[in-house]
Amino acid sequence: MKKKILGAAILLCMLGGCSSGPTSYETGKENLEQQDYTQAIKNFQDAVEKEDHTAEAWRGIGVAWTEQGVYDKAQEAFETALGLAGESGRALKKDLHLYLADAQYHQGDYQGCVDTCDSLLKISRESNGYFLRGSAYLHLKEYNRAESDFAKVVSGSKDYEDYLDVYMVYRNCGLNADGSEYLEDGLKIEPGNGEDYYHRGRIYFYLEDYENARKALETSADKGYAMARIYLGKVYMAMGDNEKARETYEQCLKEKDLTAEAYNGLAYCAASEEDYEAALSYIQEGLDQADQEEEQALLFNQIVVYEKMTDYDSARKKVSEYLELYPADENAIRENYFLETR
Repeated sequence: MKKKILGAAILLCMLGGCSSGPTSYETGKENLEQQDYTQAIKNFQDAVEKEDHTAEAWRGIGVAWTEQGVYDKAQEAFETALGLAGESGRALKKDLHLYLADAQYHQGDYQGCVDTCDSLLKISRESNGYFLRGSAYLHLKEYNRAESDFAKVVSGSKDYEDYLDVYMVYRNCGLNADGSEYLEDGLKIEPGNGEDYYHRGRIYFYLEDYENARKALETSADKGYAMARIYLGKVYMAMGDNEKARETYEQCLKEKDLTAEAYNGLAYCAASEEDYEAALSYIQEGLDQADQEEEQALLFNQIVVYEKMTDYDSARKKVSEYLELYPADENAIRENYFLETR
């Protein structure tokens, strides 16, 4: 589950105040925003030692660990921050409960997630609180309670992503058919701008209605929503039209913000045709873009390609390096276990 809870750097600024002095706390916020998580943690730890915005600094440490997928350390930080927040920090406590519940969820502590959400919802009827609790209930096989919480998330919602997020939880639990009902409800929203058509395209994609997905994404792209072309490439691949997918990804190379993802898409195309050397070359081109948001996907796909080449020595090396960066990635942990037997 990946529901975006709150803008970390922005909320830290709101909660702690943005002073002009270069304190450790302020430097930590800057490094957090720049995704330099290791340095941000050091800054926030220094702020804790100096008793400078202590609760907020612990929150910053938790957010930095969350972004790195180290949820046990994130949980410890959020619990410490909650203990320091006091009765007056309502906004901070609400935020900490959300992050704590998310950390518990990612560690498979679904009952703990439910309990934290219960506490959160006593403070504020947050949609994200219902979403997290419903997700935990689904894993606990308390289906009626999950449906009740998800109903609160989507009730009256005109946001396609609410329906997509709920569907993805069902999908991850192997309950695609049940989740598809939310996708169908999402399609009842009347589209307006390019982003709306992009999300409609995603919905059709998951419903495996690739022709309507293609139409919606092309409309989105025509309306200037560039990201639609990346998804359009996925649709063409699902339709078995690798040539069209490749052309689409090559068009995306012209968009600076999409370059890394475009190279990743081209790597998929090459790998599907068993041209693994080309796939590795595209992955390296993508990594050279220094796009931190796409880096994890590229590095993981690099491991997969080496596996397909039966170059297990290189795959083992790459998965070891990957786990140093993303130690909580369950897929990579499984890959590492698989490679150890090769």
